[in-house]
Amino acid sequence: MAKKHPKLASKFLIGCGICFYGKTKFVKKAKLQGGEALKHIKPPYIIVANHASFADVGGLIMSTYPNCASFVISVTQLVQWPSAIKSMGVLPKKQFTVDTSLIRDIKYVLSKGRPVVIYPEAKLSVVGKPNPIKPAIAKLVKLLKVPLVTVRFNGNYLYSPRWTKSTRKVPVRMDVRLAVSPEEVNTITVAEIHQRILQDLSYDDYAYQLQNNIEIEDDHLVEGLENILYKCPCCSEEFVMTAHGNELKCGKCGMTVTQNKLGALVGGKFDKVTDWYDWQAQCVKEEVSSPNYRFQGVFRAEKLVGKKYVDLGDATIVHDASGITASFAGDSIHYKAGTFYTLSFNNDYVYLPTAEAVYRFRRQSLVGCTTKLNLAVEQQSLLLEKDN
Repeated sequence: MAKKHPKLASKFLIGCGICFYGKTKFVKKAKLQGGEALKHIKPPYIIVANHASFADVGGLIMSTYPNCASFVISVTQLVQWPSAIKSMGVLPKKQFTVDTSLIRDIKYVLSKGRPVVIYPEAKLSVVGKPNPIKPAIAKLVKLLKVPLVTVRFNGNYLYSPRWTKSTRKVPVRMDVRLAVSPEEVNTITVAEIHQRILQDLSYDDYAYQLQNNIEIEDDHLVEGLENILYKCPCCSEEFVMTAHGNELKCGKCGMTVTQNKLGALVGGKFDKVTDWYDWQAQCVKEEVSSPNYRFQGVFRAEKLVGKKYVDLGDATIVHDASGITASFAGDSIHYKAGTFYTLSFNNDYVYLPTAEAVYRFRRQSLVGCTTKLNLAVEQQSLLLEKDN
């Protein structure tokens, strides 16, 4: 049976969403700026954008209307309201896996004169800076021979950091660039395309906040941040950080750090969230470099079946020099080292796809363990690349 063409985004539904939701949510609260530049670029083209919160999704939906772009998304995003989401013309795929049918779907959407949006980081930013971006997206642009538009959002992470449940009133700016023109697409190299993507999508939202003197008023300024900044810089103990209001505190040595309205950390070893996170990454790099490295965490396994996740019972995830092994319900899945260059994760879950299914694992303890596991996978991948 021939594969069905993907459903194009409904202009009527998108228009209604912009009218009744988008203008209130993204224009007034996020104060979205700069999207009008997309109105002057004629589709079809591929958009690559940084992904720091779902404000960028709303921003791109509004800015590409009435051309109504199709978004490449994770299949995990279809669990809730799949019919409504599909009406937006999405192109679902399993994260960090090769899917040749997706290329056919993208070609079809482009052939209909619609833009296609791809987030090359493949997940939300962890600390308001880019996640790793591989050359695969540059190869795709070269293969499809269509113009490339880059859209960098500044302030998007500050508007809704991945570790918090709230949104803040922060101006979000879009920097739209025609990175590869119709004239260049046949002559430019994959390496040049990749370099332009890296350059155009380079950002640091905490630096943006300081440079623009953006004060954030929030009574729960850092609550949830302990999931990302999980290691104490003073005593080096892991998974004992707690957060309340604007204060981070180590449960072992008592070190206390506060974050001010400009996003700066006061009273500790680091004055920037990104510097603290980079220090953690360096610590993890040293760990995974050892042949005796081993991380083990207790989780609860779930499998995506149809429109919902089915509980599979207690699970253990082990990460060592051989890769990742997830054991549950008398079964196990092993991913050899280098299978992933990064992980899909949040404060509570790690998502691991196979060719047949998508699994997610909910942590049972150790606040911040999902962040450490992601760092370990990224650092191990970098070390393997260096060795090769």
